[in-house]
Amino acid sequence: MPLKFSYKKFPSDPNEAFPNHKSAQRPVIPITIKYKDKKIDYLTLIDSGADFCIFHSEIGEYLGIDIKSGRKLEFFGVTGDKKISYFHNVTLNIGGNNKECYCGFAPDFTAHRMPYGILGQKGFFDMFKVMMDYNKNRIELS
Repeated sequence: MPLKFSYKKFPSDPNEAFPNHKSAQRPVIPITIKYKDKKIDYLTLIDSGADFCIFHSEIGEYLGIDIKSGRKLEFFGVTGDKKISYFHNVTLNIGGNNKECYCGFAPDFTAHRMPYGILGQKGFFDMFKVMMDYNKNRIELS
């Protein structure tokens, strides 16, 4: 049975290119991240252009992970800025399904620039068949 989610609507400011733009729909879903005996609910963006799952370091710290003890990866986002992430094994609960995930925690992620975590190719797309239908406001995972 597929897991079904709706796109989330976020406020957006009008701009020169889109003067009537007041909101944006994004494929953002809720997950729970577990590590040892701790867990936290977290919003994540489904990003087919991301190679890996990357989360805010504060999330890992809350879970009791020594972030910088993980394996280091330098990566580049759409802006071309170099970021650093440290990888650890955690459990993701997505729609009631527990999946082991080797994911990065990035000290450079800031909530005002990136308000949610990233679900990428390794750790998400390799575990689910993902169907996103923007016009029908529907995301399905199977």
